[in-house]
Amino acid sequence: MSFTKKVLFSMVTGIVVGLLINNFFIPNQLIESILINQVFHTISSIFLILLKMIVLPLIFVSIISGIISINDVNTLGRLGIKTLTLYIFTTMIAITLALFISSFVNYNIEVIDAVNNTKQVLAAEPSSNFILSLFPQNFFAALVDGNVIQVLSFAIFIGISASYIKNEIPEFVNLIDNLNKIFNKMVLIIISFTPIAVFALLAKTFSMEGLDVFIPLMKYFSIVVLVLLLHFTFTYSLLLKVFSNLDIGTFYAKLKSLIIFTFSTSSSNASIPFTLDIVTNKYGVNKSLASFSVPLGATINMDGTAIMQGCATYFLAAYYGIELELIDFIIIILTATVASIGTAGIPSAGIIMLSLILTELGIPLEGITLLLGVDRLLDMMRTSVNVSGDTCISCVVAHSENLIDIKKFNQ
Repeated sequence: MSFTKKVLFSMVTGIVVGLLINNFFIPNQLIESILINQVFHTISSIFLILLKMIVLPLIFVSIISGIISINDVNTLGRLGIKTLTLYIFTTMIAITLALFISSFVNYNIEVIDAVNNTKQVLAAEPSSNFILSLFPQNFFAALVDGNVIQVLSFAIFIGISASYIKNEIPEFVNLIDNLNKIFNKMVLIIISFTPIAVFALLAKTFSMEGLDVFIPLMKYFSIVVLVLLLHFTFTYSLLLKVFSNLDIGTFYAKLKSLIIFTFSTSSSNASIPFTLDIVTNKYGVNKSLASFSVPLGATINMDGTAIMQGCATYFLAAYYGIELELIDFIIIILTATVASIGTAGIPSAGIIMLSLILTELGIPLEGITLLLGVDRLLDMMRTSVNVSGDTCISCVVAHSENLIDIKKFNQ
């Protein structure tokens, strides 16, 4: 059985078991105290602890590794600046679109008790100066306190500094690359426990809440799919229309095989060779540009992931009764954009990075496990959007620099 089928099976089984307990065995002190609050709670909590354990080191190393790899921008000049700017621009559009559409949704979850029956969350004390709060006076204190924004800032500073002298410090570059590989492997190992965690979390949630929690979760799923489709259809069409005269219909017609491949792998990194082949041979983009823009896109262009993070943050804030203000929306947009640089192009890495935003806003990380039941299917969809964005921007930049074979593109 494939991993996706295991997650879907665990999701359905967890819901069914939870509803059976809710309808036929509750209230029952023994079942509530042992099965629900001990067994189910312990299993789902272990998974959450593992997520918390990996998130900061993964962010720190991935950001440094990503920035060092972007050093090619200096040699590619305006070509690299155009590509990088468009990647960041589309990511900001994606997260803004997700928050805008989510703001119109009423999840109707006032009657639902939060997971672990707690809404009292101690958020970090807001600084009187938001800009100053981005920078750590003591990096190790920021690391111990779990101040994600400050850890990000320090990682970016190290990455930029190291990129200037990376030829002089090959040992450090190799160390960061190897650590990045190790942490990515740890993510895959942690994610492999998803089916068990999904079953325990959903069984616990539905046994305590019944069907009340199901409708909001389906609303969340539908909103993410809607925003993914809107971004995929309109944002990339707009880019092609405004920044090039490439035929929009031809662009989308040639995406079919790439979408099918990325949908099945759920990995931007795994799809790099296939994407390179499509971009160069089907779209006619010069290989010198494609060999830069596609791997760079797999590293930093996470439009689909940003959409999920925006919708998920809004949903979980509503779930826990936390009202988001304008400054919170700005933090979400900036944090999700910066985090996209460090989001590994591997299955379900985006759900790990979501904890970065939740931590910054004081939203309980326990809510992440609630989303895991539907995240695998969403992960497949958002990966296809991510890679479609890589392809679109590669074509746009190539057209602006006369590095695309128009005849091959139109074939």
